Amino acid sequence: MDKERIKLDRMRYVKDSGPSNLAILAVVFDILYFVLIYKINNEFFYNYSIGASVVINLLFMLFGFWCSIEVKNYHGKFGYLMIALGIVQIIRIFVYPMSAHGAVTVVDGNNVQVMTNAQFISSIVYLVVSAACMVFGGLMSMKNSKTLQNHLASLEK
Repeated sequence: MDKERIKLDRMRYVKDSGPSNLAILAVVFDILYFVLIYKINNEFFYNYSIGASVVINLLFMLFGFWCSIEVKNYHGKFGYLMIALGIVQIIRIFVYPMSAHGAVTVVDGNNVQVMTNAQFISSIVYLVVSAACMVFGGLMSMKNSKTLQNHLASLEK
């Protein structure tokens, strides 16, 4: 038996941990973003959109963990969900970080930026890394599950 066939046959018994770990890593970076944004105690954030932001964070974490579990078992359809979650993370860059970075508020009679440059860059990095982990994990999951499906189909013949 050649090494490639052994590798393919081994996929039937080994969990697909690469995409699963990337999904968990994406959730970790989302949590870092979550902490960074809500650590900024400013009235700029105290409106209806904060509730929507919290719900989106919680849903991202929920679906991220769910994807992590499912892609571990070569369920390639969850790769599409991971890619969608990655796109959501990119879109989120243009919601709070962009609007907060450009906003100014009054604190003790002084105009102060709502989000400093360092906080802005950190939030962008967290969201981009989270998105990249989700997208690459999703692509990897789809590729691995398709490879396993093809191998299983060849065994049935």
